[in-house]
Amino acid sequence: MDAPPQKTALVVLFNHQYNRNIPVIRDIYSGRFSALLQLMPYYKGNDPDVCPVFGNSFQFYHYILQARERIKALDGDHILIIGDDLLLNPKFDEFSTASLLGIRGDDTCYLDGFVDVSLPLCYRGTVEAHRFSMAPAGLDAESVNKNAPSYEEARQILKSRNLMQHDDLSRVRMFMPKWNPGGGIHANWKVLKGRVWHLLNHWKHKIKKYPYSYPVVFGYSDIISIPKGKFDDFCRILEVFFAWNMFVELAIPTALQLLPETRLATLEGTQYKSGNVWFPQDPDHFEAMNGVIDGLMSSSGGDIGKLLASFPEDYLYLHPVKLSKFGKRGI
Repeated sequence: MDAPPQKTALVVLFNHQYNRNIPVIRDIYSGRFSALLQLMPYYKGNDPDVCPVFGNSFQFYHYILQARERIKALDGDHILIIGDDLLLNPKFDEFSTASLLGIRGDDTCYLDGFVDVSLPLCYRGTVEAHRFSMAPAGLDAESVNKNAPSYEEARQILKSRNLMQHDDLSRVRMFMPKWNPGGGIHANWKVLKGRVWHLLNHWKHKIKKYPYSYPVVFGYSDIISIPKGKFDDFCRILEVFFAWNMFVELAIPTALQLLPETRLATLEGTQYKSGNVWFPQDPDHFEAMNGVIDGLMSSSGGDIGKLLASFPEDYLYLHPVKLSKFGKRGI
């Protein structure tokens, strides 16, 4: 007799307080995931499926840590955590998600992919990889840091997986935003500032070889899946990274890489494409994905039902989708 399908609980994480979208998220997902929890910064309401959290969006994994016990109480073999402005393919529900993500068994995590920050592939990851400290002021580092692999242990793990080809951070690829011909002075002033910022960072890393603060990898972290049996270990590592003030899209993928006895599924193992506007940081990709999302938003006319019905089936998700443009069905 075949084993029953693995069940996934859904956690929707808001970077910023936007209470208006609580019923919209519920309308989109509650019929597909019986276990649904929304993490809302500075929430003061009493909806049972919303958990108040607090902090800074640059470290939104701290929201996961604060809601740890609420998340563990959800009914599911796996925990899928997505951003509130990430729209998941409608084919994904509590019983299809694990299989569609290529998850086999109860020891497999999912993240779209992992990027070696010592290569000129991702400017943000490289810049952030030396901005935190393993021994910040006020931290009892000896007690805290033993909850994560040592620097050398982490280095060996990442090197064995070809995710740390160099020991310095001197290779930064410039990301040059496109000029906006019809955007006027204000829009192009922002483009100019962006270009100058990336140029300065490029040359700063050329002139000086920056070391890793700790061996890390970069990864898009608005969609992750964790087996419930691995969730506590995952949180323990993240607790250390939070104490070090590590950037979220280094902390989450690095914690996944360092989890013991864990397999990793990625986008390459699925039948889908990424619908993320921001990653990789490429102006042509940015423009093309914005076109896909803008076209879907326009054709749906503010109707959630039409938005889901018209979702392009070859994408795992689309991000970002501004759900504030929609209302709950039936309202």
